[in-house]
Amino acid sequence: MYSSAAHLAVLSLIVGAGSALLVCLLGLSYLRRVRMERPAIGTFNGRDVVTVFVLLSTIPLFYLSLPRWLLTSFLVLTFASALSFGLRPLLPPLALWSVVGGLLGLNLWLGTNALGTVAGWQVFWAENDVIVLLAAVFVANLYVQGGMRLKHVAWFALALAAYDVVFTSVAPVTDALVEAFLGFPLDPSIGMRFGFDNAAIGIGDLLVYGLFVLAAAKGYGRRAGRVAVAVVVFFGAVVPAGVPLLIDYVNARTDTLVPAQFWFGPAAFGTWLWLRHRYGRERTMREFLAGEDVGGRSSAAPRPPAVGSSAAGSGGHPDRAAAGSGPNVSGGGGAR
Repeated sequence: MYSSAAHLAVLSLIVGAGSALLVCLLGLSYLRRVRMERPAIGTFNGRDVVTVFVLLSTIPLFYLSLPRWLLTSFLVLTFASALSFGLRPLLPPLALWSVVGGLLGLNLWLGTNALGTVAGWQVFWAENDVIVLLAAVFVANLYVQGGMRLKHVAWFALALAAYDVVFTSVAPVTDALVEAFLGFPLDPSIGMRFGFDNAAIGIGDLLVYGLFVLAAAKGYGRRAGRVAVAVVVFFGAVVPAGVPLLIDYVNARTDTLVPAQFWFGPAAFGTWLWLRHRYGRERTMREFLAGEDVGGRSSAAPRPPAVGSSAAGSGGHPDRAAAGSGPNVSGGGGAR
């Protein structure tokens, strides 16, 4: 039994656009309201971008080399760390670890016991999606609040565009990852089961989308953040969902694996160039905190004082006058 390409494209669009929007909007809300603890590591620079790229590009190979029990243990530690970073400013320690332990424990149970029916798959995906969504939001905030700028994200996304094509269309690493994770606990994807089909988008794609939107909003204001969200939805969800209707991305297992970053990376880079040309230099995190974009009270650290007119309204930034935007679809199977 095989679903039509149009049917799979609709499922991919629902999951891709919905999850991308959630990561961007929740990430922006967190950025404006919550201050994360950050180590005193200095200013984020190009070397840090290279380091992050090397780590993210080699982790999949590391995943594939591990036995199942060790891979699951590593994923537990990874998600526990990501969730604890983001929840620490919001919850006392007992509540924090109760939430983290409850989410991860329930996922391990569902991934081991509930995947024999479509309803079981849907419950598993819904609970798994909460974990992956929160992890992407928290890690994106950790990097952006730690000093990552839109310039860094733009170059990072452009490098990932080339990486994604190679490891999706040339070397079957992405294919192997989908096969390794589907049907097991702590799948690092946001997805859903629709009858015979699973539609999912990986946490790596979602992290890049979140970084792009948060860095745009921090650097250039709310209007730039809205532009970035539109770019993410169109080039990160709509285009990857539609291109399988024109280009055959179906593999031997009848999975459709689309290199989403190939379409998003150049668009993100071009958007950064346009914002830089139109509005000038990016705000620092300190200037962002002193501006009008921050809502509510900081949860972990006091807001720094204003540092001059650049934080309030000069420099041509879009919001400053008032103050002075890869999915894969698995063609069935996986129930066990």
